[in-house]
Amino acid sequence: MILILGRFQPLHNGHLKVLKDAFMEDKEIVIAIGSSQRSDDSHNPFSGEERKLMLESSLKAERIRARIILVPDITCDDTYVSHVEKFIGGKPDKIITENTWTIDLYRRNGYDVHVTPRYFGISATEIRRRIIAGEAWEHMVPRQVAEMMNRSDSVTKLRKMHAEGSVDKSPFVHHHRKDSA
Repeated sequence: MILILGRFQPLHNGHLKVLKDAFMEDKEIVIAIGSSQRSDDSHNPFSGEERKLMLESSLKAERIRARIILVPDITCDDTYVSHVEKFIGGKPDKIITENTWTIDLYRRNGYDVHVTPRYFGISATEIRRRIIAGEAWEHMVPRQVAEMMNRSDSVTKLRKMHAEGSVDKSPFVHHHRKDSA
């Protein structure tokens, strides 16, 4: 089993490349959506369920099967790995991430961690910045994600959060992580 951890705020073409590559390697893929309880600031504007729908629709279009799990943050780094293991129902053979905090935690716990490159130079941070600025962003995400975000109030919601100064105030562990989703 390969575990892919990320926030997917939003899912973008770089994430999709990682998922495609993982599926070519192992047909048992688990995607853990981190910070799943967060959707209240411009750093985490999409709910866990919205991110799950982004993944489901994009994976279906690519004919990739994966189990998608929502994993809320906890306040203790020392127990985060076992926290994720409980949600996914076991220990994965391999972890895929680019997040330095996640890399460190899983390596300290003896896991095989594959550090993925940032494909296509895309980051979710840049996509959110472009949305807020009214710049082109749709080409950076799977078609299904762009359609979903444009049909819903996601773009307006993100711009409103930014305008109101909604910033990340979470006490949870994700503030230790380098922004990678």
